[in-house]
Amino acid sequence: MSYPASVKAVICYIEAHIRDEKLNYNELERRVGFSMAHIRDLFVNNTGCALGKYVRMRKVKCSALDLLHTDKSVLEIAYGYGFANPETYTRAFRKVVGIPPSEFRKIRPLVGKEELSTGVYGIGLLAQKERRSDIMMDKNIYKSNDSTILYGVPKVAYGAYGGGTPYPICLKACSEYLGEDLEYYFTMVSSGAAFRLVWNEECWDLSNVDIYHTLQESNEIYGFGARAAGREFSFLGRDEDTTKEEFMDFIKSHIDEGYPCIALGIIGPPEPCIITGYRKNGEELLGWNFFQNDPEFASCVEIDESGYFICSNWWENTDTQAVMCMGAVTGEKIGTEEIIANAVKVLQGRKEYSYAKGILAYDGWRRALKDNSEFVVTDNLFILFEKMLCQMDAMNCVTDGRKNAALYFQALAKESGRKEDGSIAAAFLRCAETVEKMWPLFGDTSNMEDMLRHLADKGVRDRICEYIDAAQKADGEALALMENRV
Repeated sequence: MSYPASVKAVICYIEAHIRDEKLNYNELERRVGFSMAHIRDLFVNNTGCALGKYVRMRKVKCSALDLLHTDKSVLEIAYGYGFANPETYTRAFRKVVGIPPSEFRKIRPLVGKEELSTGVYGIGLLAQKERRSDIMMDKNIYKSNDSTILYGVPKVAYGAYGGGTPYPICLKACSEYLGEDLEYYFTMVSSGAAFRLVWNEECWDLSNVDIYHTLQESNEIYGFGARAAGREFSFLGRDEDTTKEEFMDFIKSHIDEGYPCIALGIIGPPEPCIITGYRKNGEELLGWNFFQNDPEFASCVEIDESGYFICSNWWENTDTQAVMCMGAVTGEKIGTEEIIANAVKVLQGRKEYSYAKGILAYDGWRRALKDNSEFVVTDNLFILFEKMLCQMDAMNCVTDGRKNAALYFQALAKESGRKEDGSIAAAFLRCAETVEKMWPLFGDTSNMEDMLRHLADKGVRDRICEYIDAAQKADGEALALMENRV
């Protein structure tokens, strides 16, 4: 599907505005440089499809992803893609797909990426309910104008899929784009993120929850999540000898083959984000980042019409620490026993450098709260701000992790019929619910000053430590059961 540059520009414009109620034809004329009459003729002559029909078809195909991966009603989805009413949407959907949206949602056909034009990708409907492989992907992509952009990669943000852990959110988004229907709890568990807890015993460390601290080798935790999905994994870390050109070559090689990349940093802190494309031969990157709309970090960031960030100073950001890719299907999917063995490895108590990890992290957390000398305040409560952030990170880490661990073992118990899987799920759920009880102790959680005042209160911190004891006990029970299981 190698179309002239003007037709490709129309296709890209449509993908960027697929949720608009109506296309802005004046803007399209300006972008392409032709009248609408000429654009329509050019489009149908090159694609064999009338422009209006193509737009409706793309709206339907993109909406299919929402049907499968959101809880939105058909009404919400119809309006979200600019259809006047659900009846119009249903007729259009049936015409393109052959069945109504409600039935499509029930049978869950495979939705993945398709090449719309050379080097331009979007959401498509796949003909068979199979996992994607390189056989189903065109690797001979022509890269024009020093750029390739993969459109249709799901947006990542805190709260996406109901989660709060960036790497598993990125894994799920990339998996969806590649045609995999993975649950968020599976990406949490398979990567080991669901079982992590780390505490730096030397200071109140805002990087405690960063996933790269989970195991001793930072890239091990990233690779496990990709291999659990049965895919190739490649990783490039940044050290003093790594060059920008190496990063650009890595990114371009994978994007050109149709695979989004996951990077650490790019914009703001070294949290994972998704790279969905590049321009200017890699000098300019596009994608989704958890901090792309944060004024503190995104002052030099532009937003593409697709919603993707556009960042040209990504290498100057010293928090850009690594880039990785979940690539082709290998046929060697990591099984349940190995996933649980990795969970045991993550949750077991151990000391690495100044970090207490797994079960032992609770001890570090408790000691930090018990040290009254750290909570002496006079007139300025905000000297406790960093400590409050660490406290909140730890609470969010445990609740997001253990709730999803519980979901995984609940599903496993239903599948296997093993009583111990249900017991493991119950222990993890008890741990998450215990940590959630800490939140009301901080008073008005919409008022940071009020929260800091409560954190400074020794009685509040003593009560938090009681909950830490209970959470540690629940995690310990889950760990013992998993150790017996493997």
